[in-house]
Amino acid sequence: MLFAVCLLAVALVGQLVIWGQARDAVRAELRTSGSVYDRIWAMRARALGDSASVLTRDFGFRSAVASGDRPTIESALGSLRARADVPQAFFVDPTGRVFGAGPADVRRAVASVPTTLAQGRTDAVITTKTGVFRLIVAPVLAPDDIGWVIFALPLDLREMAALQHLSSIPLTATILARNAQGSWRGVSGAITPEPALDAFVATAIGGRGEPGLLSLPGGDALALAKPLSGPAGKPVAILLLSYPWAAAMAGYRTMQIGVALAGILGLLLVLLGSRRLANGIARPIAALDAAARALEEGNRTELLVESDDEVGRLAASFNLMSAGIVEREHRITHLAFHDTLTGLPNRTYFCQQLESDLPRSLKRGERTTLLCLDLDGFKGINDSLGHPIGDALLRCMGDTLSRLANDAVVARLGGDEFAIILDDRGDSDRPRALAQAILDEMRTPITVAGHQIATGVSIGIAISPNDGADSDALLKNADLALYRAKQDGRGVFRFFEPALDAAARKRRMLELDLREAIQGGQFRLNFQPIFDLKRDRIGGFEALLRWEHPTRGNVPPIEFISVAEETGLIIAIGDWVMQEACRQATAWPDHVRIAVNVSPLQFRNSGFPNVIFQALSHSGLAPNRLEIEITESVFLDGETTVVTLLHKLRAMGIRIALDDFGTGYSSLSYLRSFPFDKIKIDKSFVNAVAEDKSAAAIVRAIVDLATALHMETTAEGVEDRDQLSELRGQGCSSIQGYLFSRPIEGELVEAMIGSAMSAAA
Repeated sequence: MLFAVCLLAVALVGQLVIWGQARDAVRAELRTSGSVYDRIWAMRARALGDSASVLTRDFGFRSAVASGDRPTIESALGSLRARADVPQAFFVDPTGRVFGAGPADVRRAVASVPTTLAQGRTDAVITTKTGVFRLIVAPVLAPDDIGWVIFALPLDLREMAALQHLSSIPLTATILARNAQGSWRGVSGAITPEPALDAFVATAIGGRGEPGLLSLPGGDALALAKPLSGPAGKPVAILLLSYPWAAAMAGYRTMQIGVALAGILGLLLVLLGSRRLANGIARPIAALDAAARALEEGNRTELLVESDDEVGRLAASFNLMSAGIVEREHRITHLAFHDTLTGLPNRTYFCQQLESDLPRSLKRGERTTLLCLDLDGFKGINDSLGHPIGDALLRCMGDTLSRLANDAVVARLGGDEFAIILDDRGDSDRPRALAQAILDEMRTPITVAGHQIATGVSIGIAISPNDGADSDALLKNADLALYRAKQDGRGVFRFFEPALDAAARKRRMLELDLREAIQGGQFRLNFQPIFDLKRDRIGGFEALLRWEHPTRGNVPPIEFISVAEETGLIIAIGDWVMQEACRQATAWPDHVRIAVNVSPLQFRNSGFPNVIFQALSHSGLAPNRLEIEITESVFLDGETTVVTLLHKLRAMGIRIALDDFGTGYSSLSYLRSFPFDKIKIDKSFVNAVAEDKSAAAIVRAIVDLATALHMETTAEGVEDRDQLSELRGQGCSSIQGYLFSRPIEGELVEAMIGSAMSAAA
């Protein structure tokens, strides 16, 4: 009897250990699967963020955003959606307008996400009638937020199936959402609202969520609930991972039977059976239990397989499961720190490496050099040859950099941006030599998939500790040096200089002041008269923008126009100039025209004809009294589109003048493409027209050409009577310059017109 009781106790303990082992193993797998989902989603979010950053940094896209160019924005979103392999991509501007195709309820929900998203977050989950979606939000900076690119990934059956495949056991993944009564239910309809389900989810939301038993339509199951936060940070959906309890125990049935048989045999064999039971079951199961607990804590333990019975096979299966979990974790870790396209370290690894290298080098009194590189013309290659060729080019670039800088950390930061961390090796000339070697290598065309691609690279270099003692400062200064390299013609390298930082700060302040000036009405117009030589009277005025800053005083246009064009603010400024110039010109005599300079960025804006139409409509100015002055740089994006728009403006009755004629490369071809009303002769030719025969010959040729093409001519920058006499003798239509008058305030225009008419009479 004593032996029977002992054997029964052993069998019972064995069953309890098996039950606990099955529970702990499934719990560990549930936790692992939840952790895997979090890591994979974080990696996917970073990958999508990197894909979006290519678009958000693109100057053409930011220009389209600044101008509200919907076709361009939606085309770019379509390309981004295809490239990132996501079903839906949107752009939301600061007013809440949504660009991009998608279900109406999703578009409505997406519109409010950027303004409700908790600070520091770039992803969120939303629920709509269409379903549950996970969003990735990437800001478009110019340099302030001017909108957001948003990916919307449905958390549907396909996403859940992908998650289920990551588990070594057949888990079931389900998304839960609240119904109209506030209870939780399965989005797919497989799980109905139950008080027990609500209580289980409430525990998870309260931060105490652990795998536990839950009654589901298919029976009892071990389940884990992971809250999915909405834009405001509150859970709006739940990821429920479950595994049927019957399935969890199915793998242990043979073991349970074996334990029972061992007990029966033990009654017959007594001591021999008891010893076999202790050595063959209790010890391996205890070891398996200890190994499972170690695995739950993140430590892998390899079990010794001593037999080929059920316990041995279980130990072997456990070893395989443990190895699979560790291998997946290693793969996830590699993906988290490496670029999937080039295999190079990614931005996360790069930043961590830089942050660890800098304190160490400072402590040793050594230098750390950072090189930031950017491919020149990469967008054009992508657009003309396609993204597969662009990706292949990036891989070639990564291989080249790794080969030339084999003793350094080479990383791809995203898009066509790369970075290199050089340690101090006692060679102060190493950064310059490496940069020059990279430039020399890139001057040779690269063969990619049968295409010979001629490209280049620009490089910015910053060296710690002088150029920055921390990673943020060093990276910022290397970027400033890279920006200077691009400004200096691309295909060169530049070292950081303190003046670059000062210039960047100055430019930033100027941009902020420009935004204030637009809002605060700090701009005004001056007008310079254009004197008609054939009729001896004032034939028009050119509107000249002036900025009277409260503290800076009068800021010259040469200082702020380039900043306005880079940030897209020139469009708003140009709209105001057009409206104000037309408004003031209505008070002038009918024969006096108003000439308005138009920026290439403003001209390429799809809404530009409407701006002119509104300015004429609101002011009542006759269209033939408005003269638009453009430079040949507007033709850089394609001659056909520009000529079409010019004909559209001409059809409205507006006059078109080609400014700075003769200073470009293709002015004559533009005259052939479009019959301008006027050619403005650049001041560089007028300066020497009275003394230099070659300058006079050029002016005479321009005047003759304009006359033959039935165009007027205006000579700019006329400052003395000798120039006037020469220009009049050559048949120039009109003049403009200090000889006649400097630019004057708007209130003085009518008096000048009156005095000029009296003098002529």
